[in-house]
Amino acid sequence: MSDYFSKMNEDYVQKHFPTGSVFANAAKTVKRRSMAALVFFLVFLAGGLCGLAWGIGRTMEFMSEGQDGVLSVGINICVFFGMVVLVSLILVCVLFKVSKKCGGCIADSAMHSKLPESEIEAFERQATASDCYVLELTAGLDRALSNAANKDGLLTRDYIYLADPARTVIRVDALRACCLADYTYYISTGKCSTKIHCLAIYLLASNGVSVLSDMTEEAGQALMALLKERNGAIDTNVGKVLPESAFDDYKKSVQVLSTRGKGSDQTAWKSPKARQGWWHRHRTDCA
Repeated sequence: MSDYFSKMNEDYVQKHFPTGSVFANAAKTVKRRSMAALVFFLVFLAGGLCGLAWGIGRTMEFMSEGQDGVLSVGINICVFFGMVVLVSLILVCVLFKVSKKCGGCIADSAMHSKLPESEIEAFERQATASDCYVLELTAGLDRALSNAANKDGLLTRDYIYLADPARTVIRVDALRACCLADYTYYISTGKCSTKIHCLAIYLLASNGVSVLSDMTEEAGQALMALLKERNGAIDTNVGKVLPESAFDDYKKSVQVLSTRGKGSDQTAWKSPKARQGWWHRHRTDCA
């Protein structure tokens, strides 16, 4: 377990949270990325405007010279660069808003976490304490390519934070599910698209907030065991990997059980046979 989790220490705090705030560091990272993307698209926008001006000029020349045969070419050039300008302008506006909003990270985290801001502030205080666990979620290339604001998650006395882009904080005593999950995305390889499967840890809280964060299988199993020690009511899907197609059904089943209390239905659900039956009904090929 020590390979994936370590206790918070002063060196880590000084390196990653020099201001004493988890979200100040996350905001700095997000703002830096947003500004880099903003500069890129501003350059792209400038190029599009130059191309549009050139295209309009050429089209006007074709019209004045009576070259009707190539007039459509000039119009198509104008349309193309017009679309480039429009898309670039939209992206520049979005990125500008993102960079301006970075100062309100606690408020944004509270909104996504469905918690009061006082809870997020309490998490920040606990995050730099010596009893906080630093969670190494991924390793190798996956760690380098992670889109997380921080590369590591945090498990404090009362909260867990997996460093997702929305900066979601969940109370450990409110967790209803923690299991490994499979999700997919597609990459273009020439004339066709290739389906890529990724492994992640899936957290679901009683207030409906959920987080999906990339994680190695070994780290995920260790995290499930650690959280189970603190909250025995957490469902781990019998240690099985949850297929992407079963997310909605699984979430509904866990939420229904959390409102039933300790009735006979819940007891039956927790029996191995009942859980295995649910798994087989929702199993898909993840190869």
